[in-house]
Amino acid sequence: MRIIETREKLEKITADSIVIPLFQGEKPLGEVEKFSKMVSGSIYEAINLGDFKGKLYEVTSIYTHGKVSASRVFLVGAGKRGDFDSRAARNIIGAAVRRATKLNLKKIAVYLGNKIKPEEAIEGAVLANYDPGIHKTKKENSGEIEELSLIGRVDKKVIKKALIIAESTNWIRKMIHEPGNIVSPKEMVEQAKKLATEYKLDLEVIDEKDAAKRGFGAFAGIAKGSDEPSFIVCLKYKGGGKETLGVVGKGVTFDSGGISLKRAEKMHEMKMDMAGAAVCLGFMKVVGELRPKINVTMVTPFTENLPGGHALKPGDILTSLSGKTIEILSTDAEGRVVLADALTYTQKLGVTKIIDLATLTGAVEIALGSEAAAILGNKETFMKQIEEAATKAGERLWQLPIYPEHKELIKNEIADLANIPSSRGAGVIAGAVFLQEFVDDKIPWAHLDIAATAWLDSETPYLAKGPTGFGLRTLVELIDAG
Repeated sequence: MRIIETREKLEKITADSIVIPLFQGEKPLGEVEKFSKMVSGSIYEAINLGDFKGKLYEVTSIYTHGKVSASRVFLVGAGKRGDFDSRAARNIIGAAVRRATKLNLKKIAVYLGNKIKPEEAIEGAVLANYDPGIHKTKKENSGEIEELSLIGRVDKKVIKKALIIAESTNWIRKMIHEPGNIVSPKEMVEQAKKLATEYKLDLEVIDEKDAAKRGFGAFAGIAKGSDEPSFIVCLKYKGGGKETLGVVGKGVTFDSGGISLKRAEKMHEMKMDMAGAAVCLGFMKVVGELRPKINVTMVTPFTENLPGGHALKPGDILTSLSGKTIEILSTDAEGRVVLADALTYTQKLGVTKIIDLATLTGAVEIALGSEAAAILGNKETFMKQIEEAATKAGERLWQLPIYPEHKELIKNEIADLANIPSSRGAGVIAGAVFLQEFVDDKIPWAHLDIAATAWLDSETPYLAKGPTGFGLRTLVELIDAG
């Protein structure tokens, strides 16, 4: 998508549609009021007749009949002014773009009034412009917006950065959307190699055989069930300073549940079980583009979880890289097992703080629905920093506790740990407690369970059904905040 800055008056903007956000219960003022008079008061008329109420994500078309340069106007509901935030700003622009793509429009312009920042408009537009039909030979419409004009004063650096973040998010979404026969562990390694070459990142790839020799017993135990080769990938960016942020992502490119087989219903969506690792790769892509003055180390295990002849069985014991032993009560709780070794290795590489992102539990959707991801960790200050970054990025996180008593959830009679609780309840917390066992308490660590936010089961007014790229903007905002 081409991004253009323009300071032309509304009536002189040439576009298929001009997007004008308006708050609920408020009428246009200033430049928009003058513009409404030029199109025979049609904006006021739509409001007075009740055709447009300004409710969040409401989009109403106003036709200009050649009285101005643009063909039509999209009035977009911004909701109540007091409830408006960065998330709403991105999403209302996304709602307008989603409407435009369904009408096959190619050029739209966004009026940057009513508290809309340029970066919010760009990110909302580019994310909404994503076409999920990546393998369709014939599409219902020609889809994507080609040109976005921002009406107002815009810093070119802001445009560049917002485009990098939004396009990287769509790169992540496409990777997640691809089926397991295309995006395999080997293909994920190829993507990491490309990033290392393009952005001069240090790369280490540990194959399955070498991982077993080096003591990555938890990872190797899960990996042996698939005929596809598995890998642990490490990317390092050295931007300076004493601090090094570690990012760890779950990279199960297809999860059948293993011997503890999942139900057939929606199993095809388990290609998205590598969303955490995809976000980590996307983050390294953004870091490579922006070159911030920080150090980042990424560790992502890539494997499949399949019920092959060599697959783990419930009751099997694994010895992790940390030396701790794990009884596998369910092979469908494989993500936390491979992450155990990844977290241990990340610390061996000298990071000073860690964030892991994983589609870890179905329980998080029961707890929070699809509107927020869970955050849990060992240092309150670090988690608050991440939550503040998420708010600025327009992504929602909700903190859940880890009490000392929660360690009982993974207590085991035969090994140091069980990979699932023996009883139902506190599923999200149990996953985090398991991971915490592999993190030095002196190192600030946060776990983001993104299982319910990484994938949309149905389209929203502002995003297509499927992968969201959730978590990338939070990570970028975190490093921006220092």
